[in-house]
Amino acid sequence: MKKFLITAASLILCFVFSGCNVLEMDTEALMKPPVFTAEQEKLNAALTEVIGESYVLRYPKTGELNSAFIFKDLDGDGTEEAMAFYSVYDESTRINVLKKTEESWVSVYEAAGFYGDIESVNFAEIDEKGSDVVIKWEQEVGIYRYENERLEKVHGDSCEGAEITDIDGDGKNEVVIISKNAMGRNSLKIVYGSGKEVLATDDISIHADYPNIFAKGSGKIYDGKGMFFIDSEISEGVYLTEMFALEENGAKRFFISDFMEKEEDESESENEGIVVVVGGGYGKRGIFLRNTKVPCMDINGDGIIEMPVELREDYAQDKSSEIFFLQYMQYNGEKSEPVWNGVANTESGYLFTVPESWNKKVSVQNGSSTDSFVFTNVKTGAAVLEIFAVSKNDYQDKYEDYILAAEDETKNYYVKLAEGEESEFYIAPETISESFIFI
Repeated sequence: MKKFLITAASLILCFVFSGCNVLEMDTEALMKPPVFTAEQEKLNAALTEVIGESYVLRYPKTGELNSAFIFKDLDGDGTEEAMAFYSVYDESTRINVLKKTEESWVSVYEAAGFYGDIESVNFAEIDEKGSDVVIKWEQEVGIYRYENERLEKVHGDSCEGAEITDIDGDGKNEVVIISKNAMGRNSLKIVYGSGKEVLATDDISIHADYPNIFAKGSGKIYDGKGMFFIDSEISEGVYLTEMFALEENGAKRFFISDFMEKEEDESESENEGIVVVVGGGYGKRGIFLRNTKVPCMDINGDGIIEMPVELREDYAQDKSSEIFFLQYMQYNGEKSEPVWNGVANTESGYLFTVPESWNKKVSVQNGSSTDSFVFTNVKTGAAVLEIFAVSKNDYQDKYEDYILAAEDETKNYYVKLAEGEESEFYIAPETISESFIFI
């Protein structure tokens, strides 16, 4: 089975910013004179003509656009402008916009007063007016629009991290800004376009602390309903999914429990396959917590995002070393139903699909290492199936009698079947390879 992560091409995603804790550039590299292309030489000459030679070029620390000179058609006239980032006498960062003539570049506008290093520079199609410049500074984000040969800020916010994405699938970008307020509380807001305006929602309180977010992105949850997903570690070894929709010019937060038939503890549920895990201490609404570090994803390739739920009879606990069966739930607009059943080996980076009939009849533990899984019959304790992740640099001889079921760039994945065709736990060898989903 192919890997269908939330970052899959079938989803409308564009994740472009990292957080603020970025490694400083190598000091020796900073001391070396920059090597310019022919076009950059012309830009540098144009800058020198306008501001003299006493300036230092500033380079974005992260992202694909990591040059001090960035080219883009900012005003939609079919011709690229250039933006130059620099400072004079180590003061604030300045942005100079230059237009190309037949022979050279000419400075047409300078914006000054931006303090701090540039983390990243990107572009977003927020509304009908075309590309806006999205700059992540050290502790804030700014969205700038170039009109009438002026670069104006249309939105600015303190932030720890920001994502450019398309939540509602309309072909226009939203900018999701994640920040921490003066009280130390985490919050999220969405900047979006309405006609030819750039608007922002109110802040929404969230549980996710930006450095602890391990997956995020946009996708459909059912029949065109777009969501922005955040998966984060909210305490040691405990993970939570929060989802955000842009509705009626505002942002609304959801949890997995909002898309389940019941929100209360279902420990007495007649549904043998699903045990709802409701965490306490986060308000009146039941929140689905889990000890397995897996993200929301399009697990079956149908273009809809599914949500992970652990099958267990207690609550998620800090530092749990137990391995739980999982189900990925899909919401159809009325209720959620499982579309996948299995386990996750987050150390080796894969999901393994197993029959739903194994739930409560088979347990799973780490074998001799975290690179191996052993499934056992809960009644007899006998092994049902074993999985071994083996480095491609190691000898493979001892696994020659096993099934080489899957491989990635560094490891081979071998499976040992311990049950014959007559067993209720039998899995046909020809389907084993399709059981792996790499994450």
